[in-house]
Amino acid sequence: MSPAANLIPHSHAARMARHDDKRRRVLAFLRTEIWTLPEVISLVAGVADPRTVRSTLAGLQRDELVARESCVLPSGRRVELVGITMTGQAHAAHLLSKPLIERGFERGRAGLAQVEHRTDLQRLRIQLAQAGWSGWTYPDRVSVQDKSQAGGHRPDAIATAPDGTVAAIECERSVKTSKRYRAILSHHLTSIARGDYQLVIYTSPNEPTCGAVRSLISRCERVIVTGRDMAVTTEMLAHFSFTTYQQLVEGATK
Repeated sequence: MSPAANLIPHSHAARMARHDDKRRRVLAFLRTEIWTLPEVISLVAGVADPRTVRSTLAGLQRDELVARESCVLPSGRRVELVGITMTGQAHAAHLLSKPLIERGFERGRAGLAQVEHRTDLQRLRIQLAQAGWSGWTYPDRVSVQDKSQAGGHRPDAIATAPDGTVAAIECERSVKTSKRYRAILSHHLTSIARGDYQLVIYTSPNEPTCGAVRSLISRCERVIVTGRDMAVTTEMLAHFSFTTYQQLVEGATK
């Protein structure tokens, strides 16, 4: 047998291993995220070629592990959502040896107004994980009953930096009113005093939004913290960071 022939089985095995690894990564990600966009799947799978992503998703759909839906966002942008089915959840639980999550993607049920905000968070989750961040959770994604019982503001995400700092992450695609930021600032400072996290990162897609958020929060003069009305100090504001997505990711990878 020629040396080239000896390479054929090994090459096939390597391709199959890469194929299985991509599927495993996608299912592991969708297990908790439920749905996303193909371009986010590309980051998850570590694949730059859109054809490879389409092929991977087609195979997962053929096996009824994911479902897809074409829709138009309020901005007019047409996107394709990719979500995990309950069969996919069962498959993911088996692959990862983790409990079954009883939630699957349902066509027509995704909140289209939140697609861009949610997928921005997903990209940040992936990129920060690659930089060594861990423990990413979504405190805001709880049932309506749990939200009403807990009360107050919940950050978009909480994650732990490589140095051990626990940070609340706010993905700020648009600017709120100063009154709303004052209320949110009170909740964050109360959570910091309680020890829930030490830092709040406000991150935006561009400099104008980032600057406006920084300005409005830094102009807050008084807040309610642990039930007490008090003046906002520079020490309080030192717990807040304002950055664009690009600056956050670049800073995390240095």
